[in-house]
Amino acid sequence: MRERDERAHAVIKDALNQGYLDTGTPYVVPGFGSHDAANEGRKSVKIGGEHLGLSAAAWVTDQDGNPCWIGSKPGYKECTDPGAPHEVRFRIHSKDAAREHVVRESGGDPARLKYNPFQRAEGRLVDDSGKPVH
Repeated sequence: MRERDERAHAVIKDALNQGYLDTGTPYVVPGFGSHDAANEGRKSVKIGGEHLGLSAAAWVTDQDGNPCWIGSKPGYKECTDPGAPHEVRFRIHSKDAAREHVVRESGGDPARLKYNPFQRAEGRLVDDSGKPVH
């Protein structure tokens, strides 16, 4: 098992103390030396939000403040300089506010969600001994 990742707890608590909760205003964490380092920070914010009972929307931005991604992701530009300084930006929401947002965006239709929690996952392909499951 891994140790619990609490690296982002301090910045999340700072955002809470500064009144960012449910405002939709992004909190900016500068100073990451590369895209990969910033992406680790983004993951820590997401995990830390869960630990602290919040919904955290986090993303990586390039040195100009533009959201960027390595690989293809709709709505994000490909990171042009992964070795340049990057930032992490995040919004924090209470669970109730996050649920209201999802309902508002989807119109209550689970098929319109990016991730449909009601859709069944693909079943097992093999049993415990490795034999195919039919």
